Amino acid sequence: MALMAHDSEIKAIATVSQVRQMSGNRDGTFTRVSFKRVYAVTPYTPKTFVGACKILNYAWQKRSKDIIYIKPKVGQKVYVTVSSNGGAITSFTRLTPELDYAVRKEPFRVEYTHGRAVLLPPIE
Repeated sequence: MALMAHDSEIKAIATVSQVRQMSGNRDGTFTRVSFKRVYAVTPYTPKTFVGACKILNYAWQKRSKDIIYIKPKVGQKVYVTVSSNGGAITSFTRLTPELDYAVRKEPFRVEYTHGRAVLLPPIE
């Protein structure tokens, strides 16, 4: 999954503008998430874009070890990677001041693990 996030066409700081549940299965609810770009890391990131993910909403749904689950909320400011517009969300991380700075000024420090962005230590 880390490689998928690293190779994603869309990497951006964005605001969640819409969360739309599409269908529910045993392994989670397939959901489309719309984003409004705040800052693009990759070229050609559209002003608005869509990514798909799974969410666990109900007690009868069981976590699958092969799926990264997220819980997007409208208005949430995040750093997100999406395989391509309309494709899979490959990482989703709530934005902190430190992550915001690193994404904008030191993108080489951003790595991915378990569907989230993590920061490598600063180079001194």
